[in-house]
Formats: sequence, structure tokens, C-alpha cells
Amino acid sequence: EALEEARRFKEVAHRIEEAILDNSLELNFQTISSFEKNRITSLEVLSRLKDGKHNYINPEYFIHVAEINHTIIQLSRQMFEKTCRFAVDNNIFDRGINDMNINISPIQCQDKHLVQDLKKIAAKYGIPFERFHFEITESRLTDEKAVRETLTKLEENGAKIALDDFGTGYSNFHYLSELHPDIVKIDRGFTSKAITDKKEYYLLNQFSNMIHNLGLKLCIEGIETEDELQKMKLLKPDYCQGFYWGQPCLYDEFRKYFVDVKR
Repeated sequence: EALEEARRFKEVAHRIEEAILDNSLELNFQTISSFEKNRITSLEVLSRLKDGKHNYINPEYFIHVAEINHTIIQLSRQMFEKTCRFAVDNNIFDRGINDMNINISPIQCQDKHLVQDLKKIAAKYGIPFERFHFEITESRLTDEKAVRETLTKLEENGAKIALDDFGTGYSNFHYLSELHPDIVKIDRGFTSKAITDKKEYYLLNQFSNMIHNLGLKLCIEGIETEDELQKMKLLKPDYCQGFYWGQPCLYDEFRKYFVDVKR
């Protein structure tokens, strides 16, 4: 098993290096809806990578490998530039989309040039930095000082910060004050439990009240049906995300869906 894992790690690490060299990282897009505006207002950008047999590699795994090898920095820059190009080529911001949500790794936060490099890429495409929300998962934080400093710089330059996967069981409430997020995203696992369990729903309601009392915005992930949507509406979240509005899809598929349907 150890040998098999080592082989798999080496293969994925090689594919990451190839993707960096040949610019072959793929993007998926998933919509985020605003309750206040009753429409889609944001897109979360997700990275996808294929193996040598053209099968998709589990995103969590290849990102894990990239973080260990520190290739996550080059990979994420490629993702950010492709995101900016997609937004400009498709006039995303003229079609009702206010923000693009980008995941950021704690390893990236150790790069002192990160914020300046991202600003340069955004400026290259004429996109105000205020258009970007950077999402970080609190359960994966390592160097908290570097993360806090980088997130502060991002906010000082106009970007917003989202604390992702909140409520996974690890949740440490001190991150709400230490990282100063603008948005807290409730993990879909927590959402699923709250839909069927009264105690979990009560707990989620308390979370919602606490987050709003702190002056933060709330996004509930994992909504898949109309019934789930109506139940979550009672918690008065600011945003919702999930398969109810569509699964993440590839660049060309999303472009056709969004441009043609104009949902």
C-alpha cells in the first residue's frame, strides 16, 4: 500500500508539473446566489486536472500533492490568470456577476509576492481587485501568522475574504476574529445534517445568528432541492450555493450555459 501510494503521488506530481509547463489546468465554475437580489451574483472557480489516461484526478488529492511540493503557487497563478481571461472574454461582469470566488492555499500565503502578483494579473485584464473573493479553509491552516498577514494585504487592496467549510467539526471560533473574514461559508456536510436533524438545524440557526451579529455575511453550501432551499431560507443567509443551481461545469459548458440561458 505504501509503494502504491508513493507511485500515485509521483504520478500526480508529474501531471502537475506538466500542467504548469503546458498551461493545461482546467477550470470549473459553480454559481453562488444572493438571497437579497434573488439571482446568481458570484462564481466559484474550481481547478481540475487529468491523469495520463485523461481521467480527472480527485481535486483534494492533487491540491494536497501540489501543496507538499510547493507547486501550488505556480498552479494557482495559472488558475487566476485563466479566471481573469474567462471573465473578460465573456463579459462576465456585464452579465450580472459581481464577484469571482477563488480558493487560496495556506502555502500560497507564505509567498511574500502573492498579493502583488495577483494584482498585476488582474490589472493586466483590467479587472478591479474588488471583484475577487478569496476563500480559505480554516481546517487546513498551518502557518497562521503568514495566512493572517496575506489575507490582511488582500483586504487592504480591496479583495474580500471567505472562510470556507465552516462547521466541519474542526471549526475554531477564534479564526472569526483573527482572520477577519467578510463571508463565512457553512460546509455542505453541516447543511445536510441540519436538513434532517432538528438539533443540527437549531445549531446552524445559532451559527447564523452569531455570524450576522458579528457583522459578517453567511453563505450556506450544499443545497440541492427546492425543499432544502426553503428550509435554509428561514435562517436568512446572504448567499446559497449547491447543485440546486447547477453542478460545477467546464469552461465551454459554462460559457454556453451562461451566455445562452443568461440565468
